Amino acid sequence: MPTRTYYFPSDFLHVEAILQAEIGEVPDATFAFFRDAGIAPILSAGNLPLLMGISPKIFHSIYQKKSKHYRSFKLRKRDGSFREIETPRTYLKVIQWWILDNILSKIYPRSCVFGFVRGRSAVDNAIYHSGSSHLLNMDIRNFFNSISQNSVERAFSGLGYDDKVGKALAELCCYNGRVPQGAPTSPAIANLILQDFDRQVEELAESSGIKYSRYADDLTFSSSDFIKPSFVQQIKSAVENHGFQVKDEKTRFSGSGNRMEITGVIINEVLQPTRTWRKSARAKIHKIRSSNQLKRKDFYFLTGINSMPAQFPQSQQILNLAKEAKSIIDERAMMVVGIGEPKILPNSLTLRQAEALAALAPNLTNEQVAIKMGVSLDSLKKRLQIAYKKVGVDNRLAAYHWAKENL
Repeated sequence: MPTRTYYFPSDFLHVEAILQAEIGEVPDATFAFFRDAGIAPILSAGNLPLLMGISPKIFHSIYQKKSKHYRSFKLRKRDGSFREIETPRTYLKVIQWWILDNILSKIYPRSCVFGFVRGRSAVDNAIYHSGSSHLLNMDIRNFFNSISQNSVERAFSGLGYDDKVGKALAELCCYNGRVPQGAPTSPAIANLILQDFDRQVEELAESSGIKYSRYADDLTFSSSDFIKPSFVQQIKSAVENHGFQVKDEKTRFSGSGNRMEITGVIINEVLQPTRTWRKSARAKIHKIRSSNQLKRKDFYFLTGINSMPAQFPQSQQILNLAKEAKSIIDERAMMVVGIGEPKILPNSLTLRQAEALAALAPNLTNEQVAIKMGVSLDSLKKRLQIAYKKVGVDNRLAAYHWAKENL
């Protein structure tokens, strides 16, 4: 099973060579179109297994019974309701990674789009509106699930692919006739589908002296002047004309005298995360400081906090949190398996057994883990077998989650 790093180089000359060898002489003009577009050349749906290095039987299995290749679960949202997550299993996820890396990520959204775009972030989205006196926030309801498989087919065909290729790509990226929330391709597909919407709304906003940005389903508008309520109706009409609905209960006006928040970032005077987030981070750092052991997940949390001053250089509270996080890292990083020499290992694990558990990852096979650790496959299996018994798990996924929680 190929991993994500298998899909290189990015100029697609290797893909052209594969197709030339498989189907014979292909006119250069055919490839020239895809070169100009910067996307992978796919001449027929039958080429897909070959280009991705995946068995045609797996493709057939996915087409025949897609439910076997998805795992569904619910996540509780802040308002108490639940969000349905449908995430692909390994084989389908690798296929979707290929589509993301070689097609979707090559299509760059407009400059007003900040969500799921390489080199842009939620903080960049907030900075884009900083200095404004008036703010309007709107949300799109049921964002991903509102995108139909038919619209995804049309989007792929619109890139220049044959209709059958567009249909096959859409089939691989959709579930139950729509875009699933949890697939790696879904955010980029949403950005592709909303290209015309973003252009229309940006032009509409500019004509009223208003700045517009979108981060996934969050629409933000800002201005130095008051934003009239009638503008909301114009945006609602644009949203509905593109097959979506506005979440009315999330529509919010704010001014410089109120808390002006954009995608979790406050932009009033000093750019910084919300007070709720800062309070939660402070409490978590205190809990980590009070613990006898620094866990791997805690180490990564502290590392993230330590890097935040680069994004929020004027926030004294973030600077203080980063200083405290760095202090704990400097004092106790050696306790984390794989980072330094551990002082405490749970469940009577040896260092080698703990290192084997810590190296597990859902997208890596045992063979790949063994290569990564520089040990033989038999040696790795023996360490894991004993480690599983010590920590009370009976499968690889459970061991991975245990290690993520405890090492």
